[in-house]
Amino acid sequence: YETLRDQEFSLARQQWSMMICDEAQKIKNPAAMITQAAKAIPARFRIACTGTPVENTLIDLWCLFDFIQPGFLGGLNQFGREYQRPIEAGLERDDAALDKLRALIEPQTLRRTKQDVAKDLPAKIEDQACRSLPMHVLQRDLYLSEISKYNQQKKMQEQLEQRESGMLGLLHKLKLVCAHPFSVRPDPRLKEQSPKLNWLMTQLDAIKQAGRGDKVILFTELRDIQRELQHAIEGRFGFKPIIINGDTSTSSKSAQSRQRLIDRFQEEQGFSIIILSTVAVGFGVNVQAANHVIHFTRCWNPAKEDQATDRAYRIGQEKDVYVYYPTIRDASMPTFESTLDDLLDKRRAL
Repeated sequence: YETLRDQEFSLARQQWSMMICDEAQKIKNPAAMITQAAKAIPARFRIACTGTPVENTLIDLWCLFDFIQPGFLGGLNQFGREYQRPIEAGLERDDAALDKLRALIEPQTLRRTKQDVAKDLPAKIEDQACRSLPMHVLQRDLYLSEISKYNQQKKMQEQLEQRESGMLGLLHKLKLVCAHPFSVRPDPRLKEQSPKLNWLMTQLDAIKQAGRGDKVILFTELRDIQRELQHAIEGRFGFKPIIINGDTSTSSKSAQSRQRLIDRFQEEQGFSIIILSTVAVGFGVNVQAANHVIHFTRCWNPAKEDQATDRAYRIGQEKDVYVYYPTIRDASMPTFESTLDDLLDKRRAL
């Protein structure tokens, strides 16, 4: 897709009979240069293939249809008015608009689920207990102090009539505090009293002691957390799990290439753990040897998260796959993780 964007004028000189876009969610953003380049290529027939036609909003779906048949769903503003806003309404969804949209796109859509093509695929089981991990009192103090620090900074900026900034920085900090508070404040007590890390070690112990030789994928895109998990696992189980992220080589010639590291993990006998970046290794690789998938931190996009789970839950998997979304909650306030968990559920429902 990046080559298409960079070589748009050269490719657009040719009249193409057919243009097929695999992983077509790459052209879901109407304003992106990649999307505009794809739509500029002259082709008599177009196909968009994707497992995730809606990643964030129904605009994603409109954009894919605008690629295969421009004008089919009307202009963007018209689509927003007639379908997106009524269907995505916060309080009450307009089921009539939803039924109308489904009927409209059905003749243009060929849909296959895993169950359609692999009847003997094992079960995918989501662990619900881990979605309500209580926040530790020290963790809560750190969490509230980060919010207080941000509010003070914001107040000073308002007094100086400066533009407000730092919200994304605050969200990142709150995400780290929930995941492993020690990564924000190196206090030994926070290392010992990290609810999510303690849950993880207990869960990994149980998986190992079950004696079935199950393997585990740990997903997190946060580099600090990847290293902390690697260190904690080495201390508990005596081996250093492989980390694969955006820094890992993709060259087939490298002994430490992404595929070779994954092959090594797959071939190991017995209990083992691998740490993958949701962003860098959430698609395009097969890890069917693993049947426990732990999303230690969450990404904003449920489709990317589901794609990451599907590294293990795919054709060729022989065991039931267990999926975990450990979530820090607190009775006195909505935490970053509980809010994100609710948001992801809402997007999945869409």
